[in-house]
Amino acid sequence: MRVTLAMKPAERSFIPIEAEAIVPKNFLAGTDISVWRGNRELRLDEVFSVSVEGDADRPEDVEVVLSGDETFRLKRVGEYMDGGKIVVLGGIGMHCGNFMSGGTIEIHGNADGWLGREMAGGTILCRGDAADYCASGYRGGRKGMTGGTVEVFGRAGDFLAESLAGGTVIVHGGAGDMAGAEMHGGTLIVHGDCSRPAANMKAGSCYVYGTAHGMLPTFKRIGAVQHDGRTLIQFTGDIANRGKGNLFVKDYRYLD
Repeated sequence: MRVTLAMKPAERSFIPIEAEAIVPKNFLAGTDISVWRGNRELRLDEVFSVSVEGDADRPEDVEVVLSGDETFRLKRVGEYMDGGKIVVLGGIGMHCGNFMSGGTIEIHGNADGWLGREMAGGTILCRGDAADYCASGYRGGRKGMTGGTVEVFGRAGDFLAESLAGGTVIVHGGAGDMAGAEMHGGTLIVHGDCSRPAANMKAGSCYVYGTAHGMLPTFKRIGAVQHDGRTLIQFTGDIANRGKGNLFVKDYRYLD
């Protein structure tokens, strides 16, 4: 079953649309679904032109396609998603894929903050850039992503994969500050540069194929290793946290 939700032109508003109800399994019962703009509940057809092709008996057979010029105003799309597929033909707002455990979300534009927050399974593909806290926990939390895969084909912002506990995060561009901070599991791969990677890590593996700027001195250098056809320098730490994680970098510049 294919559900197409094309956002209707609307007067420009700074209030985002809370759209946690947009998950494939909810469409098995039809399109009588609500979203929220501030304190106002809106029927799905008040915000979108809705069309449905085919039918399905399980979430895995449902594909939801979001389109329009303002998909970036949609928050929490795919929250608690456990199967099926969501395709966003543009950008998406904050908290896309919160607590996701299965299925696939594919974003053809940029993603706002907390993409894949605390997800436990499934796959998120972001064809553009991802803002701060991608694949991280929320403020004050001790555990971020625990399973699944997040792949960003652009660059990521600050605190990428903060508190990562499991799963794999891949960024094909660079990342901002504190990538992999507080890691205690999982794998983080950054193809470009980043700064202060893996600060206070306890466990897990972080790979930086570019330059690690502001490299913390609390990592013990082990030596050169070969990984995926690359020569990388291996460190263990963060010793300041009695950590036993592994940090691999192509090049580094120590924190001044």
